[in-house]
Amino acid sequence: MASIFEERVRSRTQKSRAVYEEAKLVLPGGVAANTKAISPYPLYFRDARGAYVTDIDGNTYIDLVMGLGIHILGHAPAPVMAAVRERLSSGPLPGMATELEVELARKVRRHMACAEMVRFVNTGTEATLMAIRVARAYRKRDKVAKFEGNYDGQHDLVQVSTSTIAGPVDAPEPSLNHSGVAKSTLRDLVILPYNDPERATALIAAHADELAAVIMEPVAGFGMGCVPATREFIHAIREATAKRDIPLILDEVVTNFRLGLGGASEHYGIKPDLVTLGKILGGGFPIGGYAGRRDLMDRLVTPTGRPSEDQGRISQSGTFSGNAVSMAAGLATIKVLEEGDVYRQLDVMTERLCGGLKRLATDHGITLAITGVKSMFQVHFGLDHLTTIRERSGEDFARATEFSHGLLANGVFAVPRPWFMSAAHTQADVDKILDVADGVFKEMKHAKPAGVAGGSR
Repeated sequence: MASIFEERVRSRTQKSRAVYEEAKLVLPGGVAANTKAISPYPLYFRDARGAYVTDIDGNTYIDLVMGLGIHILGHAPAPVMAAVRERLSSGPLPGMATELEVELARKVRRHMACAEMVRFVNTGTEATLMAIRVARAYRKRDKVAKFEGNYDGQHDLVQVSTSTIAGPVDAPEPSLNHSGVAKSTLRDLVILPYNDPERATALIAAHADELAAVIMEPVAGFGMGCVPATREFIHAIREATAKRDIPLILDEVVTNFRLGLGGASEHYGIKPDLVTLGKILGGGFPIGGYAGRRDLMDRLVTPTGRPSEDQGRISQSGTFSGNAVSMAAGLATIKVLEEGDVYRQLDVMTERLCGGLKRLATDHGITLAITGVKSMFQVHFGLDHLTTIRERSGEDFARATEFSHGLLANGVFAVPRPWFMSAAHTQADVDKILDVADGVFKEMKHAKPAGVAGGSR
């Protein structure tokens, strides 16, 4: 059933709708990635500056998606764009080593104590794929443990139990999220309950002899809805894996440089064996990375140049890995984060926005939970709390879409998935979002519910 705001979105985005009708003939869903396939149809954009994006119909929105968390400084920040233009004037140098990748690796190592050595790739999916490969080479085992509701990329091994559940809560079973993933993958997986230290550590102990690694998101983002691990839970997992010499891979593709210069590992006060990187690290350009203990990275990743001696090492390459443009953008971004007061500003703006949304929802009699940490968060309708994916069974996904349509119709680009604040957002932007949300909540309160959408996102 269409939301009460959907026709308003359609009426102001006729050019996007026309492009979509043509685009879906050549692009599945009219887009190059599922995350762009929003309701009621993809919006096509032409410009982005600071906290604002403009679509091809000329509508300007305050952006809360921020490149799925990439743009911590806002869109097209001047220092980053200047660094990119300077780099482009001398060529992007794909497939060639540059000093820039050395400099960016030093920055990562300086701020993230767990990142003793770093390798750059192009996506977060590559990052988790390679980190798992390192752990398997180290342990000489195939099985990997991952958590229900964690999104760790798009390769087969981790496209399991991300948005679906199976089995009892104390012994979850692998559940395929989508078609095309080899069923044989399930044999190499152990699924652990998230935010349940006692049950998760018991399963790690039971499978310790066959595990190559445990991979976890410190904040379960695009699978569960921006749900942070509790401090007790993440420390229990670190202790259980360290005790048995099972590499802990902390998937920080979203949280690196988002929760602070030291990422989630510093925020929680733990040191994983391996860490995956992405998003903010590339300054708005394609990037991924994996890093970790020197003894793992040097011994298992460094090529010898002698094929007979590389048998015990992993193989990882990529024409655009460590490309000079992404390296330059990443360096410029980190420099701004080092020199400014960005994180304090982000905390203040996020607390004001989330607190305001909660107050407005309460005033209008709407049940709403807001999950997240620091400047990343998500709103969940029909729930008053959320700590595991199994608790999402009561979430009103239709209401979330309705709210999204209401925001879109009033100049706020926000979809039913994690939202991110940036240094470009101002107090005036927050006030505008809250004013729009107030009006949307008011209409939602008096309108007939659109119906509850079930299942996964």
